[in-house]
Amino acid sequence: MWTLNDSLGFVLNRTARAMRRALDAKLVEHSLTATQYIVLERLWEEDGVSLTELGASLYFDNPTLTGVIDRMEKGGLLERRRNGDDRRVVRVHLTVKGRSLQDTVGGLAEEADGEASAGLSATEQRTLTEKLNQIWKKMDERLD
Repeated sequence: MWTLNDSLGFVLNRTARAMRRALDAKLVEHSLTATQYIVLERLWEEDGVSLTELGASLYFDNPTLTGVIDRMEKGGLLERRRNGDDRRVVRVHLTVKGRSLQDTVGGLAEEADGEASAGLSATEQRTLTEKLNQIWKKMDERLD
């Protein structure tokens, strides 16, 4: 008999929430949330991306992204700048403060991932990630 605990969606959601809480606990002393962290991580990879590109790469809807960016801008971590060639395009740039956090918090998500996957071999970790991406792609295609 099927139960909620047998539901892949329920188990994935529960796992994602637990992993977010674990990362939030690591970030709290730096006054960051897991959501803010992934914005920083993306900007550490490529500073100056447009709001549209940032939202798409993180799978955030506009209201979510706007709220996160507003809070991070107030915290002095990043700034919005209009694109000189096309004033409709707003780019997000790290401030010195936002850039400097990479040295202190840059490895915390990897650390949390390591804790979550402790006991799994490297092959099992890779397979799990591949399978989760396969499931995500299949479900994402259904929504397009």
